[in-house]
Amino acid sequence: MNRVEKVLLTLIVVGGFALGMQDLQSTQAHSLRSAGIHPTADQVVREYRGIKLGMKREEVRAALGKPEAVTDTSDDFKLTGEDTMTVHYDGEAVKAIQIAILDPKNAPPWKEIVGDAEVTEMASGAKSARKTLAEEKFWVAMYQSKDGATTRITISRM
Repeated sequence: MNRVEKVLLTLIVVGGFALGMQDLQSTQAHSLRSAGIHPTADQVVREYRGIKLGMKREEVRAALGKPEAVTDTSDDFKLTGEDTMTVHYDGEAVKAIQIAILDPKNAPPWKEIVGDAEVTEMASGAKSARKTLAEEKFWVAMYQSKDGATTRITISRM
């Protein structure tokens, strides 16, 4: 194989790899959107399945349907499989969103939830991270058990 053929082959391989990475990133972004996770440009999640801090209770129910359980201050919703979401209210406005993911394949990547927050491993082997956005007056945290069987995500006003 002469030098020109080698350069051409290298360009084809590198170009194919670059296109493959672009497809992978596009697929990951699509997977997050279809899971109801909408990270922003700084990759910190601010909403889940269209539910945002400050929304009214009736807007939440219109978006998610009838809750599985209701209290004066919260609604529990069944998601995919055994996954659940609890929406907490301050008056009639969403104060916090808690997601419990019990199927490891549904767990999103850490970076897509807490951005650049440091992921800390606990003595038990579980991991957690929290990102506070003081200027926006909210925080987001993620916890995952050692075996990955339980992932919890919380988005809350301060």
